[in-house]
Parts: sequence; C-alpha cells; structure tokens
Amino acid sequence: MGGTRCVFRDCQVSTQRNPKMHFFKLPVRDPARLEAWLKNCGNADILNVAREKLSNRAVCARHFRHECFMNYKLDRLVPNQIPTLARISKELAWDLGHLDENGEATMVKLTNPTLTHLIPPADFECPLGFTEDARFGRKYAARSRTPPRPLELDEIKRQKIVHAHDEEPMKRIELVEVIEDEKSAEEELVKATKTIIDRMEQDAPVIPETSGPTLSDQILEELQLKYDQLKANFDQLSAENVALKETAVKLEAQQQACEVNPSSSSAPAPQLTKTQLYKGIKKYLGPSMAALVRMEMFGGGEREWKEDERDFAMELLQLGEGVYNHSLDEWRFRLPSLRLTRSWLQNTRSADNEDENL
Repeated sequence: MGGTRCVFRDCQVSTQRNPKMHFFKLPVRDPARLEAWLKNCGNADILNVAREKLSNRAVCARHFRHECFMNYKLDRLVPNQIPTLARISKELAWDLGHLDENGEATMVKLTNPTLTHLIPPADFECPLGFTEDARFGRKYAARSRTPPRPLELDEIKRQKIVHAHDEEPMKRIELVEVIEDEKSAEEELVKATKTIIDRMEQDAPVIPETSGPTLSDQILEELQLKYDQLKANFDQLSAENVALKETAVKLEAQQQACEVNPSSSSAPAPQLTKTQLYKGIKKYLGPSMAALVRMEMFGGGEREWKEDERDFAMELLQLGEGVYNHSLDEWRFRLPSLRLTRSWLQNTRSADNEDENL
C-alpha cells in the first residue's frame, strides 16, 4: 500500500484516508529545525528510519497554525516553520510551542484567520478534513486529554540528526538502550492517564449531540460586553443620582433658612417652577440622566411615560429584576412598575424578532 502517512505522534491522517490533505516533508537538510520537528512529533520510531527513507517522512497540515501557511489553500509553508499542534478537535489543540512549568503542552483555542491572504472564499472546502468534527472529537479526545511532552533527545541522537544531511550514506539511526523498567513505567503512565480521563469524564457536563445550531462563543462574548456596559451605566447613574439628591437636600435647607431669616440674603431668590428648574439643569445632563431626573421630578400619577424614560427603565430591567426592585424599594426611584416595564421589554423583543424574520 503506497501513499504518505503523517508521522506526528498518533495522528491517523494519510493520503488514502484524506486525499485532499497536504503533507510537508521533514527538513533533513536543516539539523536544528529537524530536531525541533522530531521533538514535537514525539514519534521515537522515526529515529530508526534509514537515511534514504527519512527524507520521505512527512507531517500533515493539521499540526501547523494558520499563520504558518502562505495561502488559504494550506499547501505552502512560510520558511522555517515548525509543527506544534496536537489536535483535539477542530477548534482545540495542545500547543507544543508553548510549554508550561512542567514541560507539558498548553491547550489553546484555534480561531479563524484574520489575515486577508489566509481567508478562504465562501465555497472553498477546507483540506484539513474537519467536516465531521464531532466524530473526530470523540475519536481522539480520550487519548488527547493528557498534555503531550516534546520527545527528549540525548546527545547521541542529536549527533545523528546533525549528520543526517551529510552526503555519505547514513546508517539506520538506533534508539538509545531501553531502560529495564520502561515497561513498568509505561504501565504506571497508562494507569495515571486512565484515572485522569475517568475524573474528567465524571466532572465534565454531558453535551448532547444535535444537528441544529448552537450558541457560538462570539454571541456569548457580545452578550457579556452588553451586560458589562449596562451595568457600568447603571453604576454611573446611581452615583449621579446620589449626588443630585445631596444637592437637592442642600438647596432645600438653604431655602428653609432664607424663609426663616429673609435678611440673611441680600436679594430674594427667584421662585422657579419644576419645569423651569428641569429645563435649567437639563443641558448639563446626559440623555439617560436627564430621563432619570425627569422621572424623579414629574413621574407617577396618570402622567404618560416618555420614550427615553421607557428606554431607561427597560435597560435597567435587563440588569435583572432584583436590581429593578432594589431601585424601586431601597433607592425610591420613581420608575414605572415592574409589570409595565416588563410588558414594554417583551413588546420590543417581539418587534425585533418580526424585523429579523422579514
């Protein structure tokens, strides 16, 4: 059986199973880079391959980051690249280019490329073969939960790699003598790995496989940003409301002092109506703060709520009914009732859904 097979750890990719996959041969003429490739491949069997066959061994495109390629077809590498990714799924991989303090690979989330020359057209079929990603994840997740380590090479192996590009025929590279307790160490490793996998399976939430769309991370991030923005606005409005109430208390105290002792003022202060007072301070307030002050001064009774007051109440409700009730009961905001604001919010969402359907 002919064809090329990926030599990266336990990767099962081959030209027969993945005919559209691109493979990249080991850089046998660059000893330093060849050593890095062999370490990340973690395949000790390669060190036994004869010189004339070593140059035919290759790594598939799945083990390189998008930025390692020269185009969206993923068939040409930028010079001097090194394979670092041990795939877990389409979007997750162990990155051997970033090791932790224990010398183990760190897990990274792979995102779509942002560089123009790496963004494929809409009708382009990715050659990495992730069309059945759910099945791929189930197949490889069990053996990919343990972080991989780079293959350790002793000085003898390094010397053989350095001379791998010599013109003289290269003899088969021999492995270091196998230590006597290698078998027992491997058994202990298998037991420890199985224990870790069992614990992860017990702690991990069960996610049913569905054919329908799921909520993407991008939507979750957008919702989180919107929540943080609304909460920041609410905190700012609360602080401004406290400051305005303190100012109002001081003004009332001054007015009472003037009424008790009119002579303390050289000239009587003009009597302003609520409307005149609101118009006077409105220009110093932002839109949300202006709506809150208007509700504090004129809200309640049979008065019809204005549009900006309704928007403010709905934004406050989106922070949670607990926050809304706290504003009504503890801070004594003159807000619309919770039932009325909830009905406004439901009507607004219904209208938005109808517009999207159109």
